[in-house]
Amino acid sequence: EEVVTEEVVAPQTALKESPKLTVNDFELLKTIGKGSFGKVFEVRMKETGKIYAMKVMNKNQIMERRQYEHTLAERRIMQDISHPFLVCLRYAFQSQTKLYLVMDFFNGGELYHYLSMGRFSEKRALFYAAEISLGIAHLHKHNIVYRDLKPENLLLDPEGHIRITDFGLSKEDVEGDTVRSLCGTPEYLAPEILKKQPYGKCVDWWSLGTLIYEMITGLPPFYDNNRKLMYHKILSAPLQKSPYMSLEAFDLCSKLLEREPTKRLGYGGYEEIQKHPWFKEIDWDALYRKEMEPPYKPSVKSAESTEHIDDEFVLVVPAVTPTPVNAVLTDQNAFENFSYAEGVSH
Repeated sequence: EEVVTEEVVAPQTALKESPKLTVNDFELLKTIGKGSFGKVFEVRMKETGKIYAMKVMNKNQIMERRQYEHTLAERRIMQDISHPFLVCLRYAFQSQTKLYLVMDFFNGGELYHYLSMGRFSEKRALFYAAEISLGIAHLHKHNIVYRDLKPENLLLDPEGHIRITDFGLSKEDVEGDTVRSLCGTPEYLAPEILKKQPYGKCVDWWSLGTLIYEMITGLPPFYDNNRKLMYHKILSAPLQKSPYMSLEAFDLCSKLLEREPTKRLGYGGYEEIQKHPWFKEIDWDALYRKEMEPPYKPSVKSAESTEHIDDEFVLVVPAVTPTPVNAVLTDQNAFENFSYAEGVSH
């Protein structure tokens, strides 16, 4: 599970309120995910018939667990960034007790789902790594550290391209190595986060190294069932070359999994990673335009089919818990300006 201890920051002024959408403008089709503060549903917008993913979060839980700043940051980041390999926000609205984020729906399945069936060919890992690195570089360009790169947060679209999702742990306005909070998922945490040192965007490149290694070999490089032991390995164990890895892939992982952040590949900018010999066959401009053929195309029956989504979610009847009559509501002003509609001026 995720480790999150984040400093609480005073509310920032967010964006203007948007046209009044409500949950009734959407038909709930299926449950497709569950987070710490709510659920994610596949929904159809009644007016247009378009399919989206809708994340529903409980305001009181967000306030109780001090996740207020994370939630608003997620919502701001998703509105401000638009990129072929990132999930985009289409609408945001709220009721008295809940927040709703309506995003693009991608039903090719999570990378986690495919990795659980077995490791990837190096060619497939290379393609995903290249698309992911373009998405992460785009966030970095906007001074956002992503902090949660892992297979569960990587979706495939029906063509087989990557979409990075879940910006709940992302941090905005990061200049240099100035972030201090401990957060992320244990297997993918960079050493400087574990050592509680101030850190910067380079933690995402460490996570990319971990992910590339895991895609090719089947397990993260320093994985251990015992978390304490795993942290110890992240801090000091030598990186083992797997027989499944080419020398170039191992060289790239070694440079991304450099414990000293200033010596890590990517510290001096994303171009350092792009130029690595492992990526020599990638035409980066064609990749950005999605002109490179994905190595695997999910068998997706239709725009709304969910065959690649875990049954543990899909079997849950989709329903938004009604507000109890006697509900004590959090400060309603706390979430003012949360709402948003794409293309509507703010």
